[in-house]
Amino acid sequence: MVRYAPVGGRYKVIILDEAHMLTDEASNALLKTLEEPPEKVVFVMATTQPEDLVETIRSRSQHFHFRPLSFAEIVAALQDIAEKEGLTIEAGAVAVMARTADGSLRDALSLIEQARAYCGAAITEAQVRELLGIVPAEVLDELVAAIESRSTERALGLVHRLLAEGHDLQQFCREAISHFRNVLVARVCGAHSDLIAAPIEDRPRLARAATSFSEEDLTRFFQILLLTEDDLRRKPDPRLHLEMGLLRLVNAARLAPLEEVLAELSGNVTARVPAPKLNVEAGATAHAAPAKSAVSPPAPASTNLNTEVPPLAASPSIPNISLDSNSGAASAVAPALERGTSASSPASVSGLEASQVDAIKAESFAQAQFLGELVDGVARWELEAGEVRLYFPTERRALADLLQSRDRIEKLRTITNRVLGQQLRVCVKLEAAPVLASRVRAGETGRELRARFEQDPIVRAMLERFGGRISEVKRRDEG
Repeated sequence: MVRYAPVGGRYKVIILDEAHMLTDEASNALLKTLEEPPEKVVFVMATTQPEDLVETIRSRSQHFHFRPLSFAEIVAALQDIAEKEGLTIEAGAVAVMARTADGSLRDALSLIEQARAYCGAAITEAQVRELLGIVPAEVLDELVAAIESRSTERALGLVHRLLAEGHDLQQFCREAISHFRNVLVARVCGAHSDLIAAPIEDRPRLARAATSFSEEDLTRFFQILLLTEDDLRRKPDPRLHLEMGLLRLVNAARLAPLEEVLAELSGNVTARVPAPKLNVEAGATAHAAPAKSAVSPPAPASTNLNTEVPPLAASPSIPNISLDSNSGAASAVAPALERGTSASSPASVSGLEASQVDAIKAESFAQAQFLGELVDGVARWELEAGEVRLYFPTERRALADLLQSRDRIEKLRTITNRVLGQQLRVCVKLEAAPVLASRVRAGETGRELRARFEQDPIVRAMLERFGGRISEVKRRDEG
């Protein structure tokens, strides 16, 4: 029919919806027309999967990409439709339908049609949730409370309640992902951010939940829920996978960030170190949780377990240790050179008084233990041209990188300006440490080298904390 001229207008417009569903035969027939298209004919192919169209058809087409509508735009459209149709609809019901539509106004229109047929002219949030199989808002609040109180009993009871009420467990997991996403946005951007996909009435609930967890906690929860949703979709026995996912959420709140554990090791710790559990989730950040009771690591008879261990950065014999992911064993490599400075030795000061540096360190420790540990690792302080420069040796690059985060450097700048009484910039720099002497004694055998590392208190503390063992010791120049 396309060869005939249009009758009612200048152009004949043919719309092919879901164009990616065309069969091979239909695609070949369409391609013949597109190779020699009539002058007054326009084909519009609508699809959500353009990559499934035949390449020869795609190459002969202009591409227009449409973005998903935002939560606020869909809410406004549904409210406008409800007003024109004379419907009385609760704000919570509109929010539930807008979230379920996931950026598609067409899906939102289908949902409001279903709600009108199910509820009549007055549509309530409870009815819409019942229609779509979406759990009540208090169920998500109960999940947050279970995580906050670290109650595994409440978490497992929540799964039993969902099953008893006939809810879809995978749908609940998706709602939990959306809820924690809103909580994370409220934590980062504030409860009144336009990025939150929730009605105004829910903002106070999200703000209260956001104050209970850190950004790291919420990111961890988000990752665990994503993995759990994938398990529910791909594997049998959804109840088991949801229970295990909620238990991981509860236990994740007990974990300390790995950087804090490393900072503790780099500070003044004793050889009597609590044995932790190293918890690593797939696709997530590793976190170590201290055990409830302290376990003393085995030590030679000549070692006093109550003696203070020197700081990690200052130990002259600390090796580089890599953990074997399969066996849990560690490989120790002896660095070739001594470090030029140590964390326990006094830092070099230029343009500042030592008392001022001590005051900055004291205030840093008072504000955050981890910030104080990082500032205490500075090897040289320098004040020049309205700028305070903190120099780290190159082997402490990790500490320098941690200190350069926006939040920490801003806190340090505020402390420095308050102590020195003037507005100054604060910057972190690296400098090469001088070469002092060989770390490894000349002629030392592999057995002697291994024995020396096995008796090193810092090595023993690290192995005890991370539950590893030394499998191999070699010089760095040996590869």
